Amino acid sequence: MCVTVNANSQICELFQNLRINDESFILHFNWSGTPPSAGQFFMIKPERTSVFLPRPISIFEYNASQKLVKFLIAKRGKGTEELSLLIRGEKVRLTGPFGNKWEAFLPESGKAALVGGSVGIAPLAALVAEKPDFNFDFYAGFKNGFKEKEEENKFIGSAKNAVKLVVTAEDGRNALGGRIVDYLFEPQNYNVIFACGSVPMLKAVKKKCEQKKIPCFLSMESRLACGAGACFGCTIRTVKGNRRCCADGPIFPAGDILLNE
Repeated sequence: MCVTVNANSQICELFQNLRINDESFILHFNWSGTPPSAGQFFMIKPERTSVFLPRPISIFEYNASQKLVKFLIAKRGKGTEELSLLIRGEKVRLTGPFGNKWEAFLPESGKAALVGGSVGIAPLAALVAEKPDFNFDFYAGFKNGFKEKEEENKFIGSAKNAVKLVVTAEDGRNALGGRIVDYLFEPQNYNVIFACGSVPMLKAVKKKCEQKKIPCFLSMESRLACGAGACFGCTIRTVKGNRRCCADGPIFPAGDILLNE
């Protein structure tokens, strides 16, 4: 159940907190506001909180018929730690959706590679769910592998429905051993590449795509305060000057972004 606060903000009761492992979890909410699209994000702030700012979280999946939105989250600080402790029925303020969409950069036909690192797979898995008839290959990389297949399936989500799925883990547990860049695709086999994850991974993907002159788009992570572009707290460096992750992104052409250069 949700209570509307304004045009893009609702107070929603948590439908489910699905634990994946000690670090990661999935929050389920009913959402009756503007339908979100893959690549977009929400600002999430529970009523029971000790932090001032909400947390920006990409959608992991949106079910339009059930009006159910899911968020894949890893505990990385006090805010996400509080989100991990939420129980069914607790009230949370959801504001959004914000940002641009993968769909804007997806060709009408062809083949796309999706490259995600850890929870960076979330906006990419959302795209697989949103476009079930498109030809996607999915590359998912993790630092630690999964204890069992059920744990992996929860984390991977809709990505398991891609035409090809490659899962790697640096510790080699129940996955291909090594980094996802060690098993990276040949970019020339694709019409477009989408990626989301750590900066080292994004730099490797960007370099491969530039060498083969294949279009590549990156979803960038940055600390957000307002989510609407007013505070300029989430700016990143690009060849066109500073850009706001929330209002100008979070998806940018890889060639525009200066990744710690």
